Amino acid sequence: MGEENSDSVAAFAKILEEWEREHGSAASPVPILEKMAKLVEKETEQFLKIDPDPFDDRHPARTDPNCALGQVLRSLFKNDNFMNRLINSYIMTGRDMEVKTAACRLLLDVLPGLETSIIYQETEGLIAQFFSWAKDAEEPLRSYATGLLASAMDIQEIAGNYSVFNSTLVPVMLQRLKDLKEQFQEEGASCDSWSSESKTEVDDRPFSCFAIPSESESEHDNSSTLDNTSTLPSTSHDTPTTAEDKPTDKGKGKAKKKLGGQRLKLKKGSNITPTQMQALENLGYDREWSNTSWEIVSPYLIGTHCMVPMTLVMQQRLIIQYLTPLGEYQELLATVLQQGAMDLVLHYIDLKKTCDVRLTFEGLKYLGALLCHKKFAAEFVSSGGLQKLLEVHRPSMAATGVSMCLYYLAYNEDTMERICLLPSPVLNDLISYALWLLECSHESGRCHATMFFMLSFPFKAVLELFDMQDGLRKLYNLISTLEILNVEDQGALLTDDETFASRQTVKHTCVALNRYFEAHLALKVDSVKRQFSRNQGLPPPEPIPPYKAIPLTHDAVVENMETILEYAPMRLYWEPLQEFNKLQGIQLMLQVIVLSCDWRNYSGRGEAIKAALDVIAILTVTPRAQLQLCEQVELMDNTSTVGMNIVCGMAEGSVFADPDVQKSALRVIINCVCGPTTRFGGSVTRFTSGGKRNRTTIRSGGDVLGKLWACVQANNGIKALLTLLMVKTPITEADAIRALACRALCGLARSETVKQIISKLPLFTHGQLQLMVREPSLQDKRSEHLKFCRYASELIERVTGKSSIGPDTSLNDIYRLNIVAQTKISYPSKELLQLIHSHLMSQGLLDTAATLQREAELPSSSSASSTPPTVKPDRMYSTPKIGNTPVHLSISLPTTPLHEKFRFSDRSLLSTPEASSSQVISASSNGPIRSTLKKKTLKASTSQVAYQQNMAALKRQSSRKLASPPTLDSIVSNYLMEQHARCKNPVVTCPPFSLLERHRCPDPKFRRRAPASITSRLMRRPAFPIHGGVDGARQNRNFVYSRFTPVQTIVDSEEDGYLTCCAFSKHLDPTNMFLYVGTYAGELKVYNLKTGAEEESYVCHTSSVTSCQPSTDGKLMLTSSLWGRPMSALWSMDEVFERKFAFEEDHYMEFGKLSEDKIIGTKDETAHIYDTTTGKSILTLVDTELCNNYTKNCATFDPTDELVLSDGVLWDIRSKKPIHKFDKFNSNISGRFHPSGLEVIINSEIWDIRSFHLLHTVPALDQCQLAFNNAGDIMYGAMLQLDEDDEFSDERMKSPFGSSFRTFDATDYKPIVTIDVKRNIFDLATDPTDTYLAVIENQGNLLEDTLLESACRLYEIGRKKVDDEDEDEQTDGREDEDDDDDDGSDDDSLIFDDDEEDNDNEGGENGEDGHGNADEDNDDLSLNDDDDDDLSEIDFSDDIDELVSGDSDDDDILFALSSSFR
Repeated sequence: MGEENSDSVAAFAKILEEWEREHGSAASPVPILEKMAKLVEKETEQFLKIDPDPFDDRHPARTDPNCALGQVLRSLFKNDNFMNRLINSYIMTGRDMEVKTAACRLLLDVLPGLETSIIYQETEGLIAQFFSWAKDAEEPLRSYATGLLASAMDIQEIAGNYSVFNSTLVPVMLQRLKDLKEQFQEEGASCDSWSSESKTEVDDRPFSCFAIPSESESEHDNSSTLDNTSTLPSTSHDTPTTAEDKPTDKGKGKAKKKLGGQRLKLKKGSNITPTQMQALENLGYDREWSNTSWEIVSPYLIGTHCMVPMTLVMQQRLIIQYLTPLGEYQELLATVLQQGAMDLVLHYIDLKKTCDVRLTFEGLKYLGALLCHKKFAAEFVSSGGLQKLLEVHRPSMAATGVSMCLYYLAYNEDTMERICLLPSPVLNDLISYALWLLECSHESGRCHATMFFMLSFPFKAVLELFDMQDGLRKLYNLISTLEILNVEDQGALLTDDETFASRQTVKHTCVALNRYFEAHLALKVDSVKRQFSRNQGLPPPEPIPPYKAIPLTHDAVVENMETILEYAPMRLYWEPLQEFNKLQGIQLMLQVIVLSCDWRNYSGRGEAIKAALDVIAILTVTPRAQLQLCEQVELMDNTSTVGMNIVCGMAEGSVFADPDVQKSALRVIINCVCGPTTRFGGSVTRFTSGGKRNRTTIRSGGDVLGKLWACVQANNGIKALLTLLMVKTPITEADAIRALACRALCGLARSETVKQIISKLPLFTHGQLQLMVREPSLQDKRSEHLKFCRYASELIERVTGKSSIGPDTSLNDIYRLNIVAQTKISYPSKELLQLIHSHLMSQGLLDTAATLQREAELPSSSSASSTPPTVKPDRMYSTPKIGNTPVHLSISLPTTPLHEKFRFSDRSLLSTPEASSSQVISASSNGPIRSTLKKKTLKASTSQVAYQQNMAALKRQSSRKLASPPTLDSIVSNYLMEQHARCKNPVVTCPPFSLLERHRCPDPKFRRRAPASITSRLMRRPAFPIHGGVDGARQNRNFVYSRFTPVQTIVDSEEDGYLTCCAFSKHLDPTNMFLYVGTYAGELKVYNLKTGAEEESYVCHTSSVTSCQPSTDGKLMLTSSLWGRPMSALWSMDEVFERKFAFEEDHYMEFGKLSEDKIIGTKDETAHIYDTTTGKSILTLVDTELCNNYTKNCATFDPTDELVLSDGVLWDIRSKKPIHKFDKFNSNISGRFHPSGLEVIINSEIWDIRSFHLLHTVPALDQCQLAFNNAGDIMYGAMLQLDEDDEFSDERMKSPFGSSFRTFDATDYKPIVTIDVKRNIFDLATDPTDTYLAVIENQGNLLEDTLLESACRLYEIGRKKVDDEDEDEQTDGREDEDDDDDDGSDDDSLIFDDDEEDNDNEGGENGEDGHGNADEDNDDLSLNDDDDDDLSEIDFSDDIDELVSGDSDDDDILFALSSSFR
């Protein structure tokens, strides 16, 4: 066949050469044009015999790259001169009608490979000329013009511009079509007298087995007839459902199913070979032998294509092609109906009457266009059109046209209702036909059939027949056999068009499966509701008729899922789920999700992923499907992962960020973690699928919910949900995503482990959740925000055990109010009488006041002394505030009669919009006040209308309660309670409250607490050893490590030197201390600390050195690089610097902490432990199921070298097994051990290594690389900027701490000071004596040729910067070193008392001004009362002046004093 293709291409090239020679002469071009047309028509006929997809409108060369037609068309279109001449000269300006006819014939032949929009729109008058010829010209020019108009009308713009012409021509064409139909019938044309013009020689084609061998063809030519009694097969077979937006794949499937109904019977005595007959049987023909040839069979399978002579069949086809694109226009519908289009359509879809499958196919296309109109579709069904449609022969190309008609019928809900009312045999045939289409050879047929089912699943009648005929398995097989879902190669050998077609199939099938399960879910909910109604003796819900569509809106589906999740029995039997599980459908859906994420050039991947997630969400309403998400899923490259890991990744949006996909993934998580702990029919722990063995297995597996909670936690679900709580983009979906994420957290918080973790996160410790409740991201999404508020309130109550009190209330505030609520309120009664006496005197009631004074035995001076102290009104009587939100306390007295009980704070509640809830406190003079926080709090309303409605309701409620006035005791008790609530450190047991003096609980303070002043502590050391009193050691550390002064700057000797890392030698000989510095060029330089001179320089790597670590004895050195091989190496520095061992792929190395006989290296998520002496690997630590995939994982030993922390997983070296996986809350920092060995620090989270509880969160440590001093009680943190490829590099550089290093107290993680070096920090290191800190500071970028400075700066610890300038310059220098800590409120989250007396954070003493800011002037600390009380100020300036006389050695004296603490 390849030789024939080359012959045709060569022949066409010769014809073009002949035209080139003659087109300038006076010779007629008709012979050449006819030769070209004949050759193109021949190759078109050969192309059609390979049975391409009839809806495939691609260039033939793309459909089949080996076909001659595509090569001929490409060679023709390359000759622009000929094409211009063909259009402009032969068609437009020529006068010879024979030339015009030949030119139109050729143009019509080459349309499959022509961009028609360019020719029709750029050639003026061409369309009008075609209209004229199509109406009045003689044959065959009239038919050619009609065919050209058909291609032009496919362009909507042209059809719209020529609507007037079309309204005139359409009636003419319909009448002409009627006449041709009658003429065809009058001429006696029938299926048994087919013309022999279409007979062709046997060639290499898919259906060549039906042809008679050439040597015997002439002998049996006259005997090839069709039995007069033969009839065409009427098909009623399986029907599939798929419709594709862009049919692209050529037909190549095999239709091997035997057909039911009538069969094509052939005469006996045939000499057709057994192979040919077997092929006929596979297509559904009986074994009644005849000598029938391929020419008789082909009209019913692929049809014929003949332009000359112009047959009646071809004329009808061209007219129908013109009418098809116009059938969708509403303005032409009346004309079409008047001309009897219904009868025409019913005639042309009957293959027994047309005798040509291509004519029938064109009739089916026209029918599909007309079915867009509801009126026509209803009339078509009523007139028995569906039955006629199902009689179309299959397999044939006409069957593919049936698939499109079925899709258009299902698109109209009213039409589907009419179809569902048809007799059951018709419906059964319909479903059978559609299921057969699911397995047909044409891609467009499969896709149209898929979309038919997608639209018809809501109808119960269709759904039941679909299940009866094993439809789910056939629909599942539609995608399970696709090459692109093969995890091994993912269809690597497919062409781009085949890949696109397969992706379309995946998308449509997933959407259809989603619709299928949605419909079944609605039916299951109806069943559960009916059972519940029977059990409760209630009337059952009204049933939905089988012919009516089940409502499957988004809200209805969500409601159905929640109903099943809440009320379905534990052992729920759901047949679709059972069948889907047998097919391993959930695993396939998960594979689709993962593989689809890589389809970056496919616009429908988001819809495909969402549909797959929706399928999983519906199925996970049952525990059986939920547990499947805890199992492994096979993926590409022989990898596997847990199904929940895939779902959490989709929810977080880290792989594919699409809000609809995220919401679907969140719905899956909600179904898994928010289910009830007990269900009807048994508890969760007794879940079983039947059978004694299964019951035992499930019981031993533990609680289903517990397993799901642990699975979500293990796959970083907490991090994903917390990230989604903070989402702000896209703004239109942010509120909905936050509401779903908060609901998922509510369900997950029922786990005690998860509850403990999230209770320590800033979400609660800093009141972030309450802040988000204030306003929605978008005002138009207030309804979604109200859902979020409801779930947030539930989450707060679940974690804290108490309801939220205000939008700014943090977890500590709730605990503090709980203490206040338990406090017994009492006060001296005489003080109350004194206040009454003063009030009576001020009102002029002197006699009453005198009587009160006499009877109460008040002192005579009470009128003067009983006046309350003058206090600011807003501080004395205002509602106490927690954060920025007032807290309203309500008091109910047990001694008050029931009808007189009154909540005093109701008035303030009504007048204060900020209040979101009330706290009810019971108080009496005999017993303590009991706290009862309301379980149902007032929901925060974001709209003014809703707020006014709530307030009106509260006013009506309070008006009923105000029937009796409040008692004086309740007023006074409430006043004292509000005073007590303002205390920073309230206590439960209090002495009687004074009404004449302001109440204030004492601050916790040791009697022998060390003073804040360094001078005072030194003076008290002899009397209060060791550090001048309690907490003196911490204050000394804060004093020393808040002072840094640069003493030396080391710069690379090379001009373009770029320093990247540093490390001190670890031996303590002060005369032989060295500083090792790595460079971007891969060199390791050695500097003498005493002289600052460069001692040695070694070339270690071909890329930048990222880390260097010397051994304790100084004989070994570990280095690591950014890229290149080897990435790490161990060097000997004993006598000669040489490489001992190379570690090719480990990007980070470090020695053991306790002993240096082991080295640990890191490669991605894998940790390797090597023997230092031999360099051999002795242990590899990795678990793909537990790894967190930190981008900067650095495996490290604990202080005992018995534990290893790698990729957030804790390992035991002795057992070689993982101990625990820490929850992941960031993507970069993998963590390290605290020097005490009891805690693990992963980014900003502090974990207890003994209980694995989250102890603290320190936001100041976010994205900081850590270094500890030699004693392990001080921690340095800095955002390092080494990796140029790091996606977070720009964020860190823009951060206020991107050019700063910070010091922290390693015992309580409180920040001490922040030093801004005004440059990017690449590394920092401390020396063994804790005297110096080395910092690699680079300004500019070497790669961008903007490098300004690269240096390693040494800072002396404990010494202030000494300036010899004048006083103004000293002030400027101090301001340069004074760094403002913007998140001081976050850093002080763990501070017990952050703005009282000593500030507990060292105030000026620790080098910070109460918020982590360096302040070098405040060696003395004064006690400042934040409540404006006139307290005496403690001033130690005189003592300092006595000790330090103010000469030039002041700083040296203080430095010497501070050095004694180290």
